[in-house]
Amino acid sequence: PYDLIFANILKGPLVALAPEIAANLTQGGYAILSGILNEQAEEVIEVYAQNGTNLGQRQVIGDWSTLLLQKS
Repeated sequence: PYDLIFANILKGPLVALAPEIAANLTQGGYAILSGILNEQAEEVIEVYAQNGTNLGQRQVIGDWSTLLLQKS
């Protein structure tokens, strides 16, 4: 397991990888996800929440969102 996982890819692959990313985080570990359009961010947040990670912070830059998630 990793303390930090960073992925800068589109929503589709991020959603597909959610179970694997969450499973490979240590308890309390962080995932930083970017490459997500603002209108798609809520769906990504929900999928990762279903896999045991909680949103810590969301950064919006123009049309794009970056999410900081933490494994509970």
